[in-house]
Amino acid sequence: MATIKISRAKSCTAALNYARGQNQLKEPDKAWLVNQGVSPELVASLHNRAVVTSGLNIDPAYASSQMKQTRDLFQNTGGTQAMRVIQSFDEHDLNAANPADWDKANQLGQELAQKMAPDHQIAVYTHLDGTGHKLHNHIIVNMPNLKTGKKYHHQNDFERLAKFNDEIAMAHGLSIISNNLNRRLYPHKISPEPPEKRTIAERNIARKGGYVWKDDLRAHIDKAMLDTSVSSYKAFSDHLAKYGIIIHERGKSLSFEFLDAENKHRRARGKSLGTDYEKEQIFHELERRSQQPNQSVTNSRASSPSRAFEQRKQQAEQRERIAKSREPAITQSGQGIDRLTVATGRDTRYISSTAKEFSPHVQRTKHRTRDLGTRVKRFGGQISNFSNAISSIARKIGRYLNQLQSQKQEEQALFNQLQDKLDQSRQNKEGRDDDGYYRTYQNRGFHR
Repeated sequence: MATIKISRAKSCTAALNYARGQNQLKEPDKAWLVNQGVSPELVASLHNRAVVTSGLNIDPAYASSQMKQTRDLFQNTGGTQAMRVIQSFDEHDLNAANPADWDKANQLGQELAQKMAPDHQIAVYTHLDGTGHKLHNHIIVNMPNLKTGKKYHHQNDFERLAKFNDEIAMAHGLSIISNNLNRRLYPHKISPEPPEKRTIAERNIARKGGYVWKDDLRAHIDKAMLDTSVSSYKAFSDHLAKYGIIIHERGKSLSFEFLDAENKHRRARGKSLGTDYEKEQIFHELERRSQQPNQSVTNSRASSPSRAFEQRKQQAEQRERIAKSREPAITQSGQGIDRLTVATGRDTRYISSTAKEFSPHVQRTKHRTRDLGTRVKRFGGQISNFSNAISSIARKIGRYLNQLQSQKQEEQALFNQLQDKLDQSRQNKEGRDDDGYYRTYQNRGFHR
């Protein structure tokens, strides 16, 4: 199956350098190719992470400089210089140890580039390194449109590219994930998530033939959903209960609880298993079956003749074979499953005694909460009183300042009055002195 991821790149040059990976193909990857039967001479000639390169409207050898010239020409600025798409292929469709598949993978990348942005500069780099050695393309899209100069922009672009990717995969006879098929069967339920979620550790364990408890759980759920007689939630729950799997319904999600083949208690949400195991998907399928109980509906997970369904059926059969190979361990864990059922059901008397045991703690907590609330209210009242006191003091200070201002004005007026009287007294005194002086000298016969 072919899957895609899409993201933005702030630096186009950095994205191109990483995709090309000049002189970065590691020796363990080369040794893996030799061990898989690839010609040592061909492996010796490989140096870059990109084993095949190609371009659309661009020479991949000069992609960085040509893309920069285009951005400068259209004055294309902003936080995003390029779009980055990673197109991955399943090892059952394209083999990383087959050089012919390297070219085929790159060709598929070119076809996707042509469909997604025919008027943009695009470089396609094919890698085979990484965990699992799956062939994948790094597709780098320069932002400016060569005709309009506008930036690459599409709403919900993942769905558009996923549709193109599925069309290309089907045209070349490659498988597609069932969720991609559901995208066309149920367009109102579009989701970019894969139908099954696996961590790197789980994939490594499965690759070595080890036991993955989530695959065991998925196998039981798949078996229930492949049974067309299961057309209600109760029937679905009863079917899983036969295998010691307990379903918990919580809001918009389901969680599954059981003891695995190693007698370990496991619990997982449907979301962690994959989109096909989420509540909405399961309930939708059960509702469809309940409405059409006697008809064989082709667009269902249980009866679709599509290649995606056949692939899923093969996975379920493979899981069932693995489960049968572990039947002794499962039989030994039967008693443990019963104990889990009892522990999950919880005896009501035990719950009652537990509630009584914790009742004093709950009561003390309630009293402490009420005491804390009372203290908070009291403290709030004290803060309010303090605020009122400050306001009162502020008003008193204001009145005092007004009194001081009034007193100062009165003192200034009194001072002015005294000053006027003093000036008048001085003038009177000077007039008396002048008259007296004149009269005295006039009597003596002197004239001025």
